[in-house]
Amino acid sequence: MKRKISAVLAALLAVGLLATAAYASSNYQSGDVPIGSSNEVLMVGTVVPSVMSVTMPTYVPFHVSRTIEGDNKVISPRITVTNNSSVPVSLDVAYTSVDLSKLQGAAWGIGPNVAPNEIAIGFQPEALANQMPTTLNQTTWLQANVQQNISVMSLNAYGNSTMYVVGTLGDAVPENNSFSVIPTFVVRQA
Repeated sequence: MKRKISAVLAALLAVGLLATAAYASSNYQSGDVPIGSSNEVLMVGTVVPSVMSVTMPTYVPFHVSRTIEGDNKVISPRITVTNNSSVPVSLDVAYTSVDLSKLQGAAWGIGPNVAPNEIAIGFQPEALANQMPTTLNQTTWLQANVQQNISVMSLNAYGNSTMYVVGTLGDAVPENNSFSVIPTFVVRQA
């Protein structure tokens, strides 16, 4: 996952540098300055951060159960994301790969209201320190197996933020099996 983020960041940096070079070459103008006169030269520079770096876990186990009280039926570890960059960044989900093959008859839903055979998973920012959310308010729901551009969080320069996996499931979703949810995160300058 870190390689995907690094490759995306390198591509964004390359595009930014090419755009700056293209702008400079297309707007270059020259002219004669007569002897004894003066001329002003407008010079425009762009400062681009050389590295945008975010640290986050690459594996997050979570449990889903209908017996959990409250609307949120997930038990998740605390997920802390740290911005190691000198610029603010946003963390977005570009794609989510979902495999429900071990949950026969189950389908993906985009909660919080799911059909009896559906399961829905998303992210929610931490509201109370070290406490799992019990409601599904403010959840960013993940879509299954399609391109998406879902904003998960924004981080100040050298800042960090915390979120949890949250979700719900219908009464007909089979129990005692596993499934996988693999979001592809993209880090962008905010």
